[in-house]
Amino acid sequence: MEDLVERILGIDLGIASCGWAVIEMSDGDGRILGAGVRCWEAPEVPKTREPKNHDRRLARGQRRVIRRRRQRMGSIRKLFAKAGLLPDSNHDALRTPGIDPWRVRAEGLDRLLAPAEFAVALGHIARHRGFRSNSKRDHGANAPSETSLMLKAMEATRGKLSKYRTVGEMFLLDPEFEIRKRNRGDYTRSILRRDLEDEVTKLFERQRALGNTGATELLQREYSDIAFFQRRLADSWDKVGLCPFELEEKRAAKHSPSFELFRFLARLNTLRVGTGRTYRALTEAEIRAAMADFASTKGMTFARLRRVAAIAEDRFQSVAPDDEKTRDVVTRTKDGAAGTVALKECLGDSVWSGLLQRPEVLDRIAAILTFFESPESMQPEFIRLGLDPIVAAALTKGVANGAFAKFKGAGHISAKAARNVIPHLMRGLTYDKACAEAGYNHTQRIETEITNPVARKAVLEAEKQIRAIVRQYGMPDRIHIELARDVGKSAEERKEISNGIEKRNKQKDRLRDVEFPDAVGRPPHSAEEMLRFELWKEQAGKCLYTDENISPGQIAAGDNSVQVDHILPWSRFGDDSFMNRTLCTARANQQKKGRTPFEWFKADKTEAEWEAFRARVETNKHLRGYKKRNYLLLNAEEVEERFKTRNLNDTRYAARALMARLDASYPPELKSRRVFARPGALTQKLRRAWGVDDLKKDPATRARVEDDRHHALDAIVLAATSESALIRLTRAFQEAERKGLAREFGGLDLPWRSFIGDARAAYLGVFVSRGEIRRARGKAHDATIKQVREANGEQVVYERKAVDKLTLADLDRIPVPEPYGRIADPSKLRDGTVAALRAWIDAGKPKSAPPRSPRGDVIRKVRVATKSNVAVGIRGGTADRGEMVRVDVFVKPNAKGIRQFFLVPIYPHEVATLDKPPNRAVQGGAEESRWPLMDSSYEFLWSIYPMSLLELTKADGVTIEGYFKGLDRSTGAINVAEVTSNQKLAGRSIGARSLASFRKLSVDRLGRVSEVARETRTWRGVVCI
Repeated sequence: MEDLVERILGIDLGIASCGWAVIEMSDGDGRILGAGVRCWEAPEVPKTREPKNHDRRLARGQRRVIRRRRQRMGSIRKLFAKAGLLPDSNHDALRTPGIDPWRVRAEGLDRLLAPAEFAVALGHIARHRGFRSNSKRDHGANAPSETSLMLKAMEATRGKLSKYRTVGEMFLLDPEFEIRKRNRGDYTRSILRRDLEDEVTKLFERQRALGNTGATELLQREYSDIAFFQRRLADSWDKVGLCPFELEEKRAAKHSPSFELFRFLARLNTLRVGTGRTYRALTEAEIRAAMADFASTKGMTFARLRRVAAIAEDRFQSVAPDDEKTRDVVTRTKDGAAGTVALKECLGDSVWSGLLQRPEVLDRIAAILTFFESPESMQPEFIRLGLDPIVAAALTKGVANGAFAKFKGAGHISAKAARNVIPHLMRGLTYDKACAEAGYNHTQRIETEITNPVARKAVLEAEKQIRAIVRQYGMPDRIHIELARDVGKSAEERKEISNGIEKRNKQKDRLRDVEFPDAVGRPPHSAEEMLRFELWKEQAGKCLYTDENISPGQIAAGDNSVQVDHILPWSRFGDDSFMNRTLCTARANQQKKGRTPFEWFKADKTEAEWEAFRARVETNKHLRGYKKRNYLLLNAEEVEERFKTRNLNDTRYAARALMARLDASYPPELKSRRVFARPGALTQKLRRAWGVDDLKKDPATRARVEDDRHHALDAIVLAATSESALIRLTRAFQEAERKGLAREFGGLDLPWRSFIGDARAAYLGVFVSRGEIRRARGKAHDATIKQVREANGEQVVYERKAVDKLTLADLDRIPVPEPYGRIADPSKLRDGTVAALRAWIDAGKPKSAPPRSPRGDVIRKVRVATKSNVAVGIRGGTADRGEMVRVDVFVKPNAKGIRQFFLVPIYPHEVATLDKPPNRAVQGGAEESRWPLMDSSYEFLWSIYPMSLLELTKADGVTIEGYFKGLDRSTGAINVAEVTSNQKLAGRSIGARSLASFRKLSVDRLGRVSEVARETRTWRGVVCI
């Protein structure tokens, strides 16, 4: 009978890479058919790790603000021209030299203003129209911290305003505002819009009283409609997802009463209370007592729960007695009933009592308050709901007062589903059983479109890669996937992960280089010794199981007197993380065997010994809550299967989405599961156990080797991690746990006999494939516009430089400012500023005494002349170019008949604005106007883009192969990156003009390389010369 051959595809997916491997396994033997890596540009900004769409969104928002202000001021000028205040509505119609807007705003209260003065005063207010938020979350005590700071500052400013008639008068006459009228890193000059609206009303009234015939009520209304108009925020109701249980219902508002009660009851039913080693769930009577007290306050501490439910037992499981008064039952933020309390307080007892009989109405009210952004959009919804006008008015007032500022976000199920599950939760059923009683499958999910741009890009690239692999190797019998833990994470979360890794590496360096040698007397010899030492420190030098001391010498001893144990047995829970490891005596490990600590103590030890052990765990300040939970877990039977499934399978939404798409590619008649997701921690352990970890990490330092081929290595390990391999692994651990032996991943059976050699050969044979970046998108130019002024017949570019970056040489390059405002002598101002800066630099740049201008302002930045040329001319200034889109390569023989290569750089702003491509090739050390012009005597070869694969042979015969990283336009030198690591080749800027050979290569998704002989030059998709 012919052996069954199984073909398995392993996929190691990161945010910018996809490692892959195809293996065949049959009856304990195997072979690697192919392996490789495909890399791409992640859709994020490298320095900040923010998604690129975040920057684009910010830029669009800024452009929108500028465009709307321009439109607003254009409408104001047209209105003034129609009213006869201005001669025309030209762009500079309100720029009237000699009229100080602050002065005429103040004097307009007491004297008749000329038409131009009145227009300047009103135009100034329209341009700087103050702050007004139309977000319901920016009001009251629950406003965001940044908004709260601004509002507090504005209220302080309003305190000064009470001494003056208008804002304009205050800014003109108050000594505090005489020096500076604009914010500089604070909100002390921010003004509420309503105060400016008040000023406009007073200005019009006083001008009418003084006989200004132009200050009509009609003009006042039309002006206010334009100057103070603000669009409503968009509602988010249409973006709320559907409930997985009730498919025609949207998910509940997170702070709707039914969802808050559902979450509270679900949490109660997971609690365990007890005395000694005997623990139980809450009774139905206790649950009803707690439910009766629900929403008496915004949260419920364990101490309050004990009191209202009359719980007599000594302990809540995993909650230290000292924490009962401060720890909340449901949420860390202690606001599990905040929405219910807010609605109750806003509506009043009588209305609330009536609506309690109609919970669906209360839930809909919460949804309106959460997903509709303004009273104007809420009102029609209140009417549609049939609310009494008095109730609707109370809710609207609550919105204005900030009572519902916390109302944001959606739960995971609908309010209807929550209401259906609540009766079963009240009986004490856990969430899964309560769902089943209500006719729901608690594991059911709706796979929605992936909205995170980084995760979406990764999943789409993985799909493309898998299609290419299938075309070459056929459809695999199984697919094993691992997603890097940062796939699907937000920029903040990925940054937190990155910072955590950096912090952890520094901590490990200190442990290895300082603390371990100090304690043990020599450096650590292995990662195992480092793990033992960390656990030893965490446990304060004791075995927590027995309270026996562990000496530093035992950490490094080879006598096996102490061992590393899985707190929760790996064979049952599948958790090999640090949070499930403990250092214990070999005797304790042998006695514990394959049991949890509670199971061991309950069977073999006394209640007093369990209490002593629990006290050791709870009082250890170095143990985190998750680890304490593992030590003290009571209900192992209830959770072990769920824990193991989670630890051995990746359940993140991006993994689920990719798995669902891949599953759909198999014929429906194949009923068995074909696609599996594995956690990275398991791959890491197996890579070490199977003897190939040194290819990814330096054996001595455990530092990661900068080589993208390790993604292919992980894919090989993933492919070999079959279900049968996991079963064998589990059995090996069960046997070791049964005998009480040390349990580690080392020494495991290989997937097949020649696996190590096969994996190493496959790894070394990988050619890392990177996709060319051909999109001409991105910033046309940098956002910062630098000043350009003419000096001695030349254009000089000035940039603003922070004072802490200044040198004494910079001071000579500070220009005389152009005249503005009431500055009588700009040269004197410049000289005084330079003198202050020089004294501050000479004093060592003290932060406590920043430099100040002759007018008393703190100097933070100054304009300094640079040697830069004008790059992209915009609005009278210049901005730095965007990233180079491509480089067009031409060739022409010189007088000796030797071929020379000429490189024409092309930028986004040129693609956007030019009808024909640029034709000047870089000439090192020369102005762009002197670069050689590519005419018909030059032959076009091809265009190279970021990540184009190049083979460059220098005149000395040295050949360099790498991916194109950039072109130095000042020298004409090419920068390339290593094929394996994408790191720029150190010291390898390569002059292109004198190359002996210049070849462009093509690499497909599977790493196969071929030469690009010639391309046709195009511009915006059209063939050009």
